This record gives sequence, C-alpha cells and structure tokens, in this order.
Amino acid sequence: MAEPARDENAPKPDFRLMDLDYWCRRRMISHWDFKKQIAFSHCSKESFKLVKSLNQIPRISIQLDNLNWITVNIGDEIVGRESARYIIKLVDNDIDPQRSGYATPINFGLSAREAFVHLCEIYHNKELTIRLNPESKTPLDAIRSVFDGFPIHTVTYCDGSNREEENSYIRNMLDFLLPSKTLLMSRNPYDSYQEFRDNVLQSEYETLILQRLSQIDLLDLKAINTEISLTIRPTRRNLPLNTQQFRGFIEKWIKSEANPKFKTIVIHSGSRDVEENFQERILDGLLYQQLPNGWTCENVPHGTFWGKIFQVSGNFEVQREADGQKAVISFASFGKAVLWKFFVV
Repeated sequence: MAEPARDENAPKPDFRLMDLDYWCRRRMISHWDFKKQIAFSHCSKESFKLVKSLNQIPRISIQLDNLNWITVNIGDEIVGRESARYIIKLVDNDIDPQRSGYATPINFGLSAREAFVHLCEIYHNKELTIRLNPESKTPLDAIRSVFDGFPIHTVTYCDGSNREEENSYIRNMLDFLLPSKTLLMSRNPYDSYQEFRDNVLQSEYETLILQRLSQIDLLDLKAINTEISLTIRPTRRNLPLNTQQFRGFIEKWIKSEANPKFKTIVIHSGSRDVEENFQERILDGLLYQQLPNGWTCENVPHGTFWGKIFQVSGNFEVQREADGQKAVISFASFGKAVLWKFFVV
C-alpha cells in the first residue's frame, strides 16, 4: 500500500468515530457512500485498514475519456441510478468541476498510480474493466504507467465511428490491453478483416461478445464462450455469417480441431438476416440425434441476447469422434429474432 500523503485538503478523522470500539466503527463506515469511504481511507493507515476490513468488492470500471484524468465508475448501474463517478488525475493541476462532470478527484496527494492501487486495495479489486468509446483519448503512456501489471478482466469497445484518429487510438489500446478474459466489441477498428482476426479473434478469451460486425468467420474463433449478435444494414446484401460457417464450426469441434476448452457459441439475429431453412441447412451432413421436447440441462447457455421468452424449436445432440464428448445444437426463436446455439454438455 502506498503511504497516504498528508494533504491539507484531505478530510480529518472524526475522533468521536475513532473513539468507538472497532466493530462499531466498521458498522458505521459500512453505511457511508463510496465518496466518504475513499476520503476516510486516505486519512491514516488505521482508517485505510478500517475501510478495507469491510471486504466490499464493488464493480469498478475505467473510462479513458480525457487527456488529464481517468474516469473511475464504482458500483453497479441499475435502473434509475448510475454508478458513482470519480476521477484520478494524471497531472497535478486543478480541474474545472464542470469539465469533469462534477466527478470527485480521489488522488488526495498521491500519484495516479498510487491512487489507483490504493482504491483497488480498499475494495479488493484485482482485475481491470476498461470501457473504450469514440471519446477515448487518454495517452497510452499514461495508461501504461497507471495500469501496468494489473490483469485485464474485461475490455469493451462500443459505438465506434469511422474516424481514422479514433481507429488508430483504439488499435494501440487493444494492442496493450488484450488478451483480456472478456472482450465485447461492436465495431472493427482495423483496416481489414485479416488484421482484426490476427490481432483480436485469435486469442483464447473466456468470453467473447461481438455485435453488429460486418464480417466474421466462425472458424477463426478460439474463445471458450462466444456470443454474436447480428444486425444487417438495409443496404447490405451479403450476410456476415451463413449456415455453412456454423455447420463448419460444429464439424471442426466434432473432429477435435476446435479449441479443446470450447464450451458455447450462440448466434442471435433477425430472421431476415439469416438464410431460409437454416435449421435444415445446418444439420445437413451431420450425424446427430434429436432430443425430446422439453429437454434441458445445467449447461444450456444463457447470456446477453436471449432469455426464457425464446421458444426452442429443436435440440440435436452430436458427439466428438475422439472421446465421445457430447454437445447440443439448439434452435430457438421469438417474433422475428432467432437463436442458434452450440454448446458442450
């Protein structure tokens, strides 16, 4: 732990609080919001240990949307309430509250690296969640100095634009951050699909979530769990994914040519965005056994794009040739949405 700096602006301990017994102090601090807890943890080593002893593990995510600071979101976002928002200053300058969205700086005299380590220690945060977007601009050198050595759990990149400046920044950030445990992307920032495949898809993610990509080849995927959501622009004629690819991925698994750690792949799409008679096309040429209506098991995947509202139209069991391991191909639909699932059981 970095030694807390003696900052004149840091809040002073409430000695009436410190006069209470240990358990009363912990109980009182546990009812404080994150802002008060963080400020109090900077007062002394004892106050640091008190906050840490609460064993809270709130969700912490990072946004890189400014040149002079890093935005830190603490807590889960729920309907009607956003997560608490703070900033870690990269430079020792005063920050206009209006420019920072009135987010509270939490350096308290420490460097950006020390402040981030302090925050991670009091809230037992051991892995990073980084959110990239069109506004991301924090210098890569600053990111390295703050986050170097921290395991990357989740990287998200959504709602990207076509600006080359943005694409270049995102490519450099992905080169530094990947591979992560989880990656969510809704746009390819590379100049070609081959670059996207070589730099992104070839890693063994625990979970890979791809949305609205214009091109994807399932045979390039090495993730353990994959979710793909397809949305086709009206002007596009070619589908980014077809039944031949999905069947090819299944055949690759049957022949033990897929990642041996593979567990699930799920495709979510509109019915107009996939080929007609897709179920028959996918099953054509495969050796399978149709499972009875109502079949279920603990390994049936659930995720971002589907739920109980989908009606299963068929479950079909296949086996891996080498060891007899079983997997299931499942088809479901709801309204104009369809699901293709393939998962190990």
